[in-house]
Amino acid sequence: MKLFKNLVLFVLFFTVGVLLGCSDGGKKTNVLDLPYVEPPTCPEGDDTGGFHVTLAGTAQGDGSLEAPWDLATGLNDPPGVAPGDTVWIHGGRYVGTFVVKQDGEEDSPITIRGWPGERVTLDNAGATDEPVVQIYRRWTILRDLEITNSGTDRRSERPTGIYVGGDNITLVNLTVHDVGVGISGGRMAGDDTQEGTNIRVHGCLVYNNGWLGTDRGHGHNFYLTNRDGFIKVEENIVFYGYGFGVHNYSYSDTNYVENNELYGNVWFLNGAPGGKLYDNCMVGHDGTRIVRNTVLYQNYGWTRGLGDRDVRLGWDTANEDALLVENYFVGQTIFQDQWSGIEMTDNTFIGDNSQGGLSGLDPVDYADNTYLEGAPAQNAVFIRPNGFEPGRAHIIVYNWEGLEEVAVDLSEILPAGVEFELRDAQNFYADPVVSGTYSGGSVTLPMTGLSPAEPIGDTGAFGEHLTGRDFNVFVLRAAVCD
Repeated sequence: MKLFKNLVLFVLFFTVGVLLGCSDGGKKTNVLDLPYVEPPTCPEGDDTGGFHVTLAGTAQGDGSLEAPWDLATGLNDPPGVAPGDTVWIHGGRYVGTFVVKQDGEEDSPITIRGWPGERVTLDNAGATDEPVVQIYRRWTILRDLEITNSGTDRRSERPTGIYVGGDNITLVNLTVHDVGVGISGGRMAGDDTQEGTNIRVHGCLVYNNGWLGTDRGHGHNFYLTNRDGFIKVEENIVFYGYGFGVHNYSYSDTNYVENNELYGNVWFLNGAPGGKLYDNCMVGHDGTRIVRNTVLYQNYGWTRGLGDRDVRLGWDTANEDALLVENYFVGQTIFQDQWSGIEMTDNTFIGDNSQGGLSGLDPVDYADNTYLEGAPAQNAVFIRPNGFEPGRAHIIVYNWEGLEEVAVDLSEILPAGVEFELRDAQNFYADPVVSGTYSGGSVTLPMTGLSPAEPIGDTGAFGEHLTGRDFNVFVLRAAVCD
């Protein structure tokens, strides 16, 4: 229970929710600090030193800008790279499958990172066997990259995007799309050791992953298991998987589902391209292993219908403890089978019944929450600052009022005079929906005229399952360090 006690202390002493009164239909904007991470700061001086990878690099290079490495060399323990160093990958499309083997240290991880301002794509281009990226060894950060599979066959199994088999691996601000399973790790090996412990995923966009089989949609955006250490899934945008969104689950006793911490994520419409909506988030076990130490803190779910599936905790085995604090869930929230210990405070459940879509628990036993039957009358907007990149945030808009545009006050997170852009998370690589110099106060976000990026090779897969003007998520990036 140490995990629970620590989080409760965070909630009591470090969480700041700022309510900003607005004239736009009385909407509420919540600007939320992240109690589990230090706020990012601008680097002192030039932070682009380190080693370099380019499309024209070679294995014979030394990693300098004048003699860069190729990608395979730069990822696989190249000479001279030491704990605390950064390997920069410059812009372009790198085709193949790649293995990361680096040995950082606890206070000096090795960082593998896309070059600032450039689109860096790792694409296995239709390969059907190995993941796009496999990560081994320890204390490595992978950030600011696009991981994808440009193959157009969506009726056959697709390989995983990122497989984490190392320890203390952190994935930051990646876009992972159109692969099989988006991000996977934490499975048990044959010698009773775990491949991938202390996995942390922060600020990623994970979407359009999976394929359509003859029976149903397959492939989840996240598929993580854990026995040793922790799984931390933080501040990610998770949508349009062919299967589930977050699927921290095992179908047998080979793997475990313990110590799952989910903070600040937003998930919606998972299952849509496979033709059937699945759970946006599911944590459970289909064998006999006990599910324990599950934390959901300030997560946000949305379903097109208030009776659709959003969150499911538990499956077909006994469960121990779960803590839910300040989540905002739309649709069904299901506690399946028995739980020996549930703590829930300050959550909002919105559904098609008087329990706010909650089932498996009696709301009478959890009075310190809000249960709504039917849609609220006023908009709700949540701003989630990024824990690694100054000036970056996710803006989540529940447009209950059905407005064509929604004004969002950014003054709590941006200073006036900085250049900024806002992108539609559902079509991240399209042009920004708003950009310019921030003059202070509110910025107007469009809630209509937006179209999601369709799955590669599967035009029309979403059918009627679109957010429309009712809900959207935007990615803010601002040049606060220039």
